[in-house]
Amino acid sequence: MHTNDVVAVEDVMSQTGTEAHGNCVKAVLHRVPSAETSLFSVNPGEVLAAHLHPETWDLFFGIAGEGRIVYQGGWRRGVALLKPRSFCAMPPGYQHEVRNLSASEPLSFLLIHAPWDGYQFVPTETQCGSSGSA
Repeated sequence: MHTNDVVAVEDVMSQTGTEAHGNCVKAVLHRVPSAETSLFSVNPGEVLAAHLHPETWDLFFGIAGEGRIVYQGGWRRGVALLKPRSFCAMPPGYQHEVRNLSASEPLSFLLIHAPWDGYQFVPTETQCGSSGSA
């Protein structure tokens, strides 16, 4: 999907997506060279494994459920809560993972990758932390 037209989605939660990263669903809402906007839903109890993007920001907007984004970049480590109405901007080069804290409900969030041109998903071999805190 690449469009310079107006895109209006009345209910983002009604969008269907495709399997992504083995344990979540991704529905692309809009894509242009400067950004891709998607609805992500992480399955109950699952973790979107640790990864980084060398040149792309991840901008998270919480929609439904509750989760944590565990991150580390350079000598900085931390945890950001992801819940309805929350926001987190993850800089390029920061390793991060997204954890759904519910065993029964999906974690849904809007995710903007900016810029989209040059986007790379680079899995990392180390986890950002296993206890939910850094």
